[in-house]
Amino acid sequence: MGKGTADGSLQRAYEAMVSSDVVPFLRARGFDVSGPSFERERGPLYDMINFQADWHNGTMAWHGFFVNVGIGSAEVDTACPGYKRVAHPLKGSLLQHRWEHLVPDLPYEVRFDHRTDMRQLAAALCDGLDLALAEMEHIGTTKQLVRYAVDNNLLIEYDKTCRYLAAIDDIETLTEYVTTLHNCFGRQDRWSIFDRNITTAVGRWARVLRERGVLGPNTASGVFKNVGQQ
Repeated sequence: MGKGTADGSLQRAYEAMVSSDVVPFLRARGFDVSGPSFERERGPLYDMINFQADWHNGTMAWHGFFVNVGIGSAEVDTACPGYKRVAHPLKGSLLQHRWEHLVPDLPYEVRFDHRTDMRQLAAALCDGLDLALAEMEHIGTTKQLVRYAVDNNLLIEYDKTCRYLAAIDDIETLTEYVTTLHNCFGRQDRWSIFDRNITTAVGRWARVLRERGVLGPNTASGVFKNVGQQ
């Protein structure tokens, strides 16, 4: 374990770098800043960038942070009224990742210490953000974003994705997605939670999904299946 930095000097160096280098860089690309998060609108989509502090900061001889990226859709949000996860920095985006998921050469965590050249770090950080943004911009429409979610997301916003597909009456893509979820989680005990959440999300389409065998029967009998097995 390294010597801590209780005087906050590394935190101040981080804040100065963000203020003088990162904020202008992202504002030039259409982002607004709110604390450790940045957001911009891109047609019907919105892009999110969030810097997540390492919880060891202040106790080690280094300072670290993670870069989270997200893409959401105003069209999806409109079709899913009341669906909010305000506490999460990426706010219900259908794409939610660390930046190295989009660009594998980027670091899992950005760390620096008192020996670090902060100008070089700022330049490398902005270069990395540029690479991540280029990957994010490959998704340009709500349709592409939802397709990404169907192809890639298992736990991330699965119920919101289902709700949107139900709202636009895309039963074939909805069936495809719920089938993927069922194939992955259907034999696990927690599938009952998935089943319940999906049933609530899709409304009238739940009957069709049951008929297609990807949701369970509409029955409460399973609630008492373990009663008496003491």
